[in-house]
Amino acid sequence: MKTIEEAIQAASRCLLEVGVENPRLESEFLVAACLKVPRTQLILNRHQRLTAEKIRAVQNWLNERQQRKPLAYVSGEQPFRDLCLKVSPAVLIPRPETELLVEQACRMLDRLPQPAVVVDVGTGSGAIAISLSAHSNVVRVIAIDISKEALRIARTNGKENRRVSVEWLEGDLLTPLLKQPACADLIVANLPYVRSEEMITLEPELHWEPAIALDGGKDGLRFIEPCARQAAEVLRSGGYLLLEIGADQALPVAALLQRQSHWTDVQVFCDFAGLPRIVQARRSAAKTLADPPGRSGGKGI
Repeated sequence: MKTIEEAIQAASRCLLEVGVENPRLESEFLVAACLKVPRTQLILNRHQRLTAEKIRAVQNWLNERQQRKPLAYVSGEQPFRDLCLKVSPAVLIPRPETELLVEQACRMLDRLPQPAVVVDVGTGSGAIAISLSAHSNVVRVIAIDISKEALRIARTNGKENRRVSVEWLEGDLLTPLLKQPACADLIVANLPYVRSEEMITLEPELHWEPAIALDGGKDGLRFIEPCARQAAEVLRSGGYLLLEIGADQALPVAALLQRQSHWTDVQVFCDFAGLPRIVQARRSAAKTLADPPGRSGGKGI
């Protein structure tokens, strides 16, 4: 392992042995991240010799990746839209599906007639909250998580990415906001939705991620159902709820929203593979005690 190309080849052989898919591509990303250069630059300079220090660094990272530790945890960083976020095993690694959730939230914000208050439930690394804090129609962002360590990482990401200030609250789902008057125009949530019995079947990399951010109970809806119920108290009439879901959960999630009777205009949006990934619902205009005076307001299921 003397040159960049030799480092990539050596890493590729090691990752192939432990069953990593696309070991060559993974190795290129690993070496590029370790050397802190873009992958394109890495390929163009593949015959460049590496110093002994860089060889040791690549080897150390490779040793961790051979244990099927996700590259994001090995490097401590994960790209998300235009952000570079700090991550650790205390937070779920942000994924492309969640980028689609943010894009749908931005479309909703574009259409709202007034500046919006946004709530991000289960914020984790802060990816959603920080992204939405940059939208021109957002005046306030509240991000909630039950994990102190996740909030520590999210706060760091908020400071380093220099977005509009986000209020970081510790709590279970929306409980920190339940005793306040309805305040939100949009609630966005990427909650645990993996069925408990499926946890042991997940790929090895996912076992490095926090179970609290993945395990959604027997039916995968253990957190989605109470979140939707609480959201009806926190949202202003006519406000919107956006939920990221598992690919086979569109019908049960839509059904539970309809059973709760607070929701109307339930819609489902698919990812680029055509799989349902986002459920959107609007809080009905019927007033509740949580509504302040003077403020009311895909494909359907």
